[in-house]
Amino acid sequence: MMNTAHESTDIELALFQIGDMLCGLDTRHVQEINHNFEITPVHRAPDYVRGVINLRGEIITVIDLHRKFSMPPGEAHDDIQVVVVRYEEECIALLVDSIYDVVNAPRSEISVPPSNVDGISGGFINGIYRMERDLVIVLDLDELLKK
Repeated sequence: MMNTAHESTDIELALFQIGDMLCGLDTRHVQEINHNFEITPVHRAPDYVRGVINLRGEIITVIDLHRKFSMPPGEAHDDIQVVVVRYEEECIALLVDSIYDVVNAPRSEISVPPSNVDGISGGFINGIYRMERDLVIVLDLDELLKK
């Protein structure tokens, strides 16, 4: 059976580091990757909301993935790095430790995740992609950003 255009055999993943985990997101959701923002705190927001940034006049919520995953805080450094994603007609910035690369991952090589990876709820994870030297945790954006 031949693949149609709708059934791509690869998924393009934007890779980034959170603590000691290498994570990936489908690039179809990623609007841009950026850094060096001043984050303005928002009072009475959930603890995982670090604040907001101004991206070319658009106010965007910043979600701290360390807090979202109940991990110890990342090292504080001046170079704030965010992955800006589009979710339900809104842009949201995911605060990450460092940006890696974009890779093509064959869908057939993304395996079902274990129910609990490094203390992170399996609900946030779509799968695990095994690269030559690393394991990539493929995140489920819908679960990650549910209110």
